[in-house]
Amino acid sequence: MRSLVVEDARVSQLILAKILSTYGECQMASSGYDALQAFNRAFVERQPFDLICLDLGLPDFDGVEVLAEIRAVEQARGVPPARRVHVIAVTASSDMDAVHALAEMGDGYVLKPINREKLIQILVRLGLIPPGSHPETGS
Repeated sequence: MRSLVVEDARVSQLILAKILSTYGECQMASSGYDALQAFNRAFVERQPFDLICLDLGLPDFDGVEVLAEIRAVEQARGVPPARRVHVIAVTASSDMDAVHALAEMGDGYVLKPINREKLIQILVRLGLIPPGSHPETGS
């Protein structure tokens, strides 16, 4: 599984990267601009991401704007809906309208602080990892 963590808070970035790198390559971006560059580069290199964990509160674009751009790029390039990148919103926001807006265009959300088991449950639900394949760990 190739994943991209889009998060400006270093601690959350490291936690997500530690969890996701267990299942494959994990790259990081700390802004919406960096995320869009990484997404486009991966697409051009024919090594698209399977998963993007996307923070809602980025310094340059909000997560909804970033995801809207990702979906527009996928549509313009003819990516069928079943092959689109899975996107999970990551937020500490209490603005549930924004969380739900991103979750509707994406595949769900995780609230901060990051709960490892909740994230793994979402990965299993999305078919990115098989049930029972994750190593038993603490937090």
